[in-house]
Amino acid sequence: MGDFHLAQANITTGRWPFDHWRMRGFASRVDSINDLAQQAPGFVWRPTSDRMMADLYRLGRDPMLEAFNLSVWESIESLRAFTFSGIHLEAVKRSAQWFDPATAFDVMWWVPAGHQPTTEEGLAKLDLVRREGPTPDGFTFRRRYPAPEPHAR
Repeated sequence: MGDFHLAQANITTGRWPFDHWRMRGFASRVDSINDLAQQAPGFVWRPTSDRMMADLYRLGRDPMLEAFNLSVWESIESLRAFTFSGIHLEAVKRSAQWFDPATAFDVMWWVPAGHQPTTEEGLAKLDLVRREGPTPDGFTFRRRYPAPEPHAR
């Protein structure tokens, strides 16, 4: 598994802008969830929140309404262990009060170890899953694909 890591991106649209009082329950958890992710076993990398916000603005998106996340993990198992436990799982269970469930999309894809995907790459992978469903180029927890075979050396 050393040749490839798992990139993931997810996006959803808030019912209100993130600075609205009704979004406090979400907004108050973001930094602590990101900190926990970065300390989680198997975590590899994520761009800063400021970088992702700047990218969304540059791309004509609204980072005060769209929650976008991008990160890289050692494996599907390490991402799954973080996603479905602790404060992150609690936030996921409550997400319908903050976000429109119809706008929630997530994607995973394999990247060469050391690759740091861009916001554009993550958004393109989300669009791919939206259009075509899970494929080896972009998949979900429900329909997974194995990492590519390492090249012979």
